Parts: sequence; C-alpha cells; structure tokens
Amino acid sequence: MIKNWKSLFIKADEVDIEKKTTSQPVVFPVSTTQAPSHVSHPNTPTVTDPVVSDVIKVYENGLESINMPGYDFYEFYQTVASTGQTGEQTYRMAFQMARTLDKTINASKLLTDAEFYISKINEVHTQYVGHGQQKLNTIQEKRNGEKSQLQHDIDSASKRINLLRQELQQLELEINQKRISLGKVDDGYYPQEKGIREKLAANDMARQISIEKLSQIKQGIHSYLKD
Repeated sequence: MIKNWKSLFIKADEVDIEKKTTSQPVVFPVSTTQAPSHVSHPNTPTVTDPVVSDVIKVYENGLESINMPGYDFYEFYQTVASTGQTGEQTYRMAFQMARTLDKTINASKLLTDAEFYISKINEVHTQYVGHGQQKLNTIQEKRNGEKSQLQHDIDSASKRINLLRQELQQLELEINQKRISLGKVDDGYYPQEKGIREKLAANDMARQISIEKLSQIKQGIHSYLKD
C-alpha cells in the first residue's frame, strides 16, 4: 500500500512536469520603448490555493490507500474530523462508537496508529522533496550548460572580429543574435521551474496542514481519552 501511495504521488508530479516541458514557451510582451535583456524570477513562488488543494488530496488519498484493516486511528480521525468539533464530548462520542465496533480499541492503540500515519506522511514528503529537487537540478544544469555554450560562442566571435575585419558585419550580427538568445534562456526555463517550485512549496504546506490535522486528533486523544 505504501508503494502505491508513493507511485501515485510521483506519477502525478511527473505527468504535470512532462506537460510543462512539452508545452510551448511563454512569450513575454516586449515594450515599445526598450526591451529588457533579462527578466529575473523569484526562487520561491507564491503558492496558489488550487496547487495546495491538489497536493492535500494526494495526501488524503494516500492515507486512505494505507488504511490498515479493521478499525484504527484512521477511522477515528475521520469520525472526529467529520463532526467539525474538537471538544472532549466529540472525542468521547467517537471513542464510544469505536468501542462498539471493536472492543479491543483503546487510547494507546489509537496513539500508536497515529504515529504510523504521521510517519508515512513525512516519508512521502521527504521523497517528494528529493524528486522535485532532482528535477530542478536537471533544469539548472541544462540552463547553465546552454548559457555557458552561448557565452563561449560570443567570446569566440569577438576574437574573430579582431582577426578578420572583412567578416566584421556578419560576426557582429551573430554576436547580437546570440546575446539575445542568452538573455532569453532564463525565460525559457522559467515556466518549468515555477511549476516545480510551486508544487514543492505546496508539498510543504500540504504536509504541515495534514500533520496539524492528525496531530490535533492525537492531542485530543491524549487530553480526553484514558484506557
């Protein structure tokens, strides 16, 4: 079950990134006065609500996919969460309901199960961070390689101008064209980077939200239930 959760999470990310990779590059509007040679982009994007919601859904689906047989913390968590209340009465009601379904249920078992689910969220989060960082590293390596090659071409063309004056006009045109390409490299990679950074940031937020929800139920068990 854990494997299926991870596969679902990574597969969804890879499909999304693949779509961004094969899509047409974004065309930025050019000012009629003076076009900037380079557009800088923030490393930490603003995470939109839909992105966070999508990642939270993956976590919720993941929790459901690893739900252990029988009645355990996951069912207790769903029961309490469905009421929208976090008071002692809610926990006691849910606990009594749990006991009617499984006489072996006790607070200690629920707390142990809670630790299991929280550990799996952390495990998936760590893997997702590593996967996203690997994607970012690949993009950055390709970008730096392309920029390095373009800069090398510029330097070579500059030297040729000094040696071959008769080719001056052609070489200057080549330099200008490559400088324009150099200034657009970051813009070409920005959509891919932005999408991945958004999902990484959303992943952090989704983890925090999920753990807070689970931990709230766990704290309620500590506070209100006794074996």
